[in-house]
Amino acid sequence: MLNTTIMLLIAAPILFSLLFVALPKSLYKILAWAFFIVGTVLSIMLVLDGTGKVEVAGSSFATFESIVLILEALIILFVFYVSAKHKNWPTLALIAISAALAVYSHFNVAEIESAFFNIDQFSQVMILIVNVIGTAIILFATGYMDHYEEHRHLNRQKTFYFTMSFFLAAMNGLVMVDTLGWLFLFWEITTLCSFVLISYNQDEEGINNGFRALALNLVGGITFAGAIILLGTKFDIATLSGIGTSVGTSTTAALIALPVALLCIAGFAKSAQMPFQSWLLGAMVAPTPVSALLHSSTMVNAGVFLIVKLVPAFAGTTLGTAIAIYGAFTFVMCSALALSQRNAKRVLAYSTIANLGLIIASAGIGTPLAVAAAIMLILFHAISKALLFLCTGEIEHTIGSRDIEDMSGLIKKAPLLAVLISLAMVSMLLPPFGVLLTKWVSMEAASSNPIVIIFLILGSALTTVYYAKWLGTVLSSTMDKNAVHHAKLETYFPLSFLGLCIVVTSIFVFTIYDYFIKPQVEVLLNIAPAVSGQAGQFTSEIGAFAYAAIFIVLALAILIYFVTKNMFTPRTANYYMCGENNLEKDGLMFRNGLCSYEKSSASNIYLQNTFGENKLTTLGYVISILLIIIALAGGIL
Repeated sequence: MLNTTIMLLIAAPILFSLLFVALPKSLYKILAWAFFIVGTVLSIMLVLDGTGKVEVAGSSFATFESIVLILEALIILFVFYVSAKHKNWPTLALIAISAALAVYSHFNVAEIESAFFNIDQFSQVMILIVNVIGTAIILFATGYMDHYEEHRHLNRQKTFYFTMSFFLAAMNGLVMVDTLGWLFLFWEITTLCSFVLISYNQDEEGINNGFRALALNLVGGITFAGAIILLGTKFDIATLSGIGTSVGTSTTAALIALPVALLCIAGFAKSAQMPFQSWLLGAMVAPTPVSALLHSSTMVNAGVFLIVKLVPAFAGTTLGTAIAIYGAFTFVMCSALALSQRNAKRVLAYSTIANLGLIIASAGIGTPLAVAAAIMLILFHAISKALLFLCTGEIEHTIGSRDIEDMSGLIKKAPLLAVLISLAMVSMLLPPFGVLLTKWVSMEAASSNPIVIIFLILGSALTTVYYAKWLGTVLSSTMDKNAVHHAKLETYFPLSFLGLCIVVTSIFVFTIYDYFIKPQVEVLLNIAPAVSGQAGQFTSEIGAFAYAAIFIVLALAILIYFVTKNMFTPRTANYYMCGENNLEKDGLMFRNGLCSYEKSSASNIYLQNTFGENKLTTLGYVISILLIIIALAGGIL
């Protein structure tokens, strides 16, 4: 039964991608609903089927191996073609290197006789993320893309839905397959899909950002290919799980550290860590569903998935310490950069990069408690960030802007939308929601490393500032109530569903921990982390609090609000500025010292002169590159 579910999880998204191409646009909403249902059911089936390894051998293996080789060749040829067409010489050079490595690998790495899919608890978590959140994003897109394309005079939805669906198929394969050669194919397919989606608008900005994403991820692909060659020729290792199990002695761990470091660099590039972060920031030019898919359920999670899987190979080593410091540095640096942004999508982009850095830092620490936090954060962050991105896209359609300052008074203009985005932001900030609990655990696990813990504390503080600032703006009162509100089922069902997922997963956090996280950490490190949640009490190695009581207080506060909201008459007043009545002008105008009228305005402080991109980006590049060099040195030495 397990092997059937595995094949369906890859085949079903491919089938839907073909249906989106073959059928008319009028049926897209029906297809998206069907895709959401099928994806959710199949992912639940995989969980119910349990864990285990599935071997592909004999004639089936020979057939699939031929398909893998053909697809790899087609990817290389396609990238050659688009790079030459657009005269993008850096990308052309990178794909030439990648092609040379592919040829060398084909003739020098020993051929395998079978391939494996490895379904463990981590794979199950990732499958749930990809197929529940990913298909919900596609469903949201059916209520979003018509308006988006109308505004930009485009007609490319067949390409959009085909690529989005194929993306999910590649991600399903990536998180289930264990054979490195096949894993590399799925890895490169996600890179190619991201290029197509980021350059979707086919304007100069979109194409340039698409090529940036392609080039930086090709760098990661080259290090991935180099690692496969080293593992195959020097250690006769052909599977991802085999890397961890082969580390039996300190000598073996030291020798295998270089290919492990190369794989980690591939993960850094895929997860847009510094100095690779510019591709994810550039991805903001794409439609909002693309941003949500890349940032929450697919592309970036592939990188941290790989790094967490490699934990047994670097836990407790110099390489692991370098990875922890590198991830923590990215966390604090990108949190600071997010603080200076007014564009909501750029805030979310930097927040995504920062939180992925926190996941990588936790993996680098390598203790059972830290690894548990890393896996839990992948889950909770994916749900919250998907909701944040989709809400931001709907806000842009509602008020015509993604500037945070223009979202003032959204609670009056679009109450349900404001509540949903507020829930998403609160879930990133406060207990008892899952993201905060996992950050707590991460900081506890990092307490033995002064550098890492300082970075995590500073990054968490900055995170609180930029989300609280945005939250206050959304919930503020304003005299301007003008908004064009689109209340569509295919839009608000995914938003409400993701909001419900945030609440449900936070309530059942320890059920999730006991079923998925604890067994997975035991698989990776042969020991269970010291975390428990009995009688509504969150307890870890050095602290505890009653998370159930916080939920009860929140529920009571919401109940009190609904009971009392009509008991009081709101008091209104005109704006009073500089002691002058401005009856002849708009009430928001005032007369300045030169006796001319100006519109009054109030905004948040963004500290551009302190945390602006022009102040921190170059510094971030220099330090992150140095940390990667140190990590490589740890692998070599």
